[in-house]
Amino acid sequence: MPLKGNKGEWSEVYAFFKLLADGRLYSGDGELHTTPDRYSPILRIFRDDAPDRICYQVDAAKGTILAAGKQTEIEVSQREMARQAERLFDEIKSMKKSTAAMPDIEHFMARLHCYALKAKSSDKADIRIVIHDLRTDTRPELGYSIKSRLGSSATLINACGAGTNFIYEVTGAALTDEMVEAFNSLKFFHKKFALLDKLRATVAYCGIESPKLYNNLNMLDCSLPALLGAALLRAYRAKAVEREINRVEMWLREANPLNFDLSVQPIYYEYKLKQFLLAFALGMTPGTLWDGTFNANGGSIIVKETGDIVCYHFFDRTDFEQYLFLNTCFDTPSTTRHHFGQLYREGGRQLLKLNLKVRFL
Repeated sequence: MPLKGNKGEWSEVYAFFKLLADGRLYSGDGELHTTPDRYSPILRIFRDDAPDRICYQVDAAKGTILAAGKQTEIEVSQREMARQAERLFDEIKSMKKSTAAMPDIEHFMARLHCYALKAKSSDKADIRIVIHDLRTDTRPELGYSIKSRLGSSATLINACGAGTNFIYEVTGAALTDEMVEAFNSLKFFHKKFALLDKLRATVAYCGIESPKLYNNLNMLDCSLPALLGAALLRAYRAKAVEREINRVEMWLREANPLNFDLSVQPIYYEYKLKQFLLAFALGMTPGTLWDGTFNANGGSIIVKETGDIVCYHFFDRTDFEQYLFLNTCFDTPSTTRHHFGQLYREGGRQLLKLNLKVRFL
C-alpha cells in the first residue's frame, strides 16, 4: 500500500530531508525569527521506522549523507537531498485533498530505508538528532517534536474525552428542566454562558475527570489544576479571537482568581502557563502518568510556511516558552465525541464539563 498522509505528516519527512540537506539546525526567537549565526551543526539523524535503526551521518566537508544500519549502507549527496526536499515542499503546498500519496517521494524514501511518515505516537520525539553544540563543544543526541505550519493548525494537547474534561459546578440559580434544556440546545458556548449570566448562575471549577491528568498537572505545579480550570472557563466564555493563551493570561492577571499577590510578582499566571505549555510540548500527555521525563528533550522544530525550519532548543527555553505562549490557543473539540458541554445532575449538584484542547495558531 502506498504511503498517504496529510500536510502535517508529510512535513515530518520534509523536515528530515531539509535538515540533512542543510546540515544545520537554526534557532528561533520568541517570534519565529532566525539569525544566521544562531545554529548548531547536524552530525547525525536517526529514524526508527526501519527494521533496524538507521543512522544518517552528515559529512559537511564532502557534502554527503551516509545512511547506515545493520543491513544497509548508502551514500547520498546533500545536493540531491536538497532537490528532493524542494520537490516534496512543492508537493505539500499543492495538495488539494486532505491526504495524498507521493510515489516518487516514497521511492526516494525507500532508497534511504525510510518507510513511515510519522514517528510512533507514544513518543513526543518525532526525530532524534546529534548536534554539535558550539557553546559547550558537546555532541548530544536529542529528541525533537516537529510541528508544521503548512497545513491545518497543529495540536499541542489533543482532546481525549474524559481524559481532558474539567468539571464545574453551577450554583446560585434554581435551574428548571426547561432552563437546562435551553442551555443544552445552544450550539455556541459564549451563548450558553450568556444564558447562565442572565439567570444569575455562578460557574466554578471543582475538579478534573481524569486522575491521570490531575496528577500530571499537580506534579508540575500544585496550583495548575485550579489555574487551568479558571483559564479554560474564561476561554469557553469568550469568542474564538479571545482564546489565545496570552490573551487569557491577561484576563487571569486582571481577575486574579487564585488570589496571588501580584503586587510582589505580577507574572505568576504567565510563568505557570508557560511551564504547562512547555511540559506538554516536551513529554507530558493527558493519558499517561508523567514521571517528569522530557522525551522530546531537545525541543521543538517548526516547519514554516516558507519552507524554512526553525528550532527551539530546550536549553534555550526562554525563547521556546515565549514562542509557545504567543502562538497557542484554547480550542473547542467535538462536544458529542468528547462528552462535554451539557448541564447534568449528579449527587444533588448541577454540573458542567468543559474539555481541554490546545492548538497552535
